[in-house]
Amino acid sequence: MNDNINTNIHWFPGHMKKAIIKIEESLKMVDFVIEILDSRVPLSSQNYYIEQVIRRKPVLYVLTKKDLCDENMTNKWLTKLNQNGNKAISINLKNQKDYNLLLEKMFEFCNEKENKRAKKGLKNVATKAMIVGIPNVGKSTLINFIAKKNITQTANTPGFTKNIRWVKVKNLLLMDTPGVLQPQFEDKIKGINLALIGSIKEQILPISDLANYCLNFLKENYSKELMERYKLNKIDSNEEIFEKIAENRGFLLKNNEIDIEKAQIILLNEFKNGVICKYTLDII
Repeated sequence: MNDNINTNIHWFPGHMKKAIIKIEESLKMVDFVIEILDSRVPLSSQNYYIEQVIRRKPVLYVLTKKDLCDENMTNKWLTKLNQNGNKAISINLKNQKDYNLLLEKMFEFCNEKENKRAKKGLKNVATKAMIVGIPNVGKSTLINFIAKKNITQTANTPGFTKNIRWVKVKNLLLMDTPGVLQPQFEDKIKGINLALIGSIKEQILPISDLANYCLNFLKENYSKELMERYKLNKIDSNEEIFEKIAENRGFLLKNNEIDIEKAQIILLNEFKNGVICKYTLDII
């Protein structure tokens, strides 16, 4: 894909550095790790540093927001992640069947651990799991989903959770941790993908750059859906498409000039919210 974004992407608030240290220190306390990924960006929503740390433990990869992703692409990612003793599932946090599937997979880990303890004569010892993930992939929502009540605060804002907390669900203790990104993105595409889904603030990149990247992605991978959503007769240049969107929506400035920036913002918002199409940014 043609990429004209040259901005270096840095996103590392102070509390995230402390969280990474705390996660590494706390890993020895848990039996397995639940890593929350976004189904639309299964690769980009992985924190490279955390991946290096948690590989010492079995991992249950939970790909959230499956109602927004390209299902065929997600299935490929599940196959890739579901190996080497790890498990991977894709869920919609509003779906009861997915809730049951999540519990089933979690307690498979618990049963394995309990069986090993039983052979050693240990009983009634809670299995512990650490939940990790980048900001805004649904960690706190997942815990509430599991516990069937709002036991942790949630917010649709990157970096909302800042403290580590424990939650008990039956014989499983879940450690919720803050969302953490790596200090900078050597692969700038990864940072762009996270900005497009709202896991880092869009403002760290110029709106026009982000919108053009998004539009190029749609043109190459979901052109039919793009044309249907914005009533396009053909795939023109990006400038012409944004003009068409602005004209169709009546986005005008005070001097009756077309408001291109508003058209770009609309495209980004509708893309992020799955209005244009179900998509996966990380192609495999």
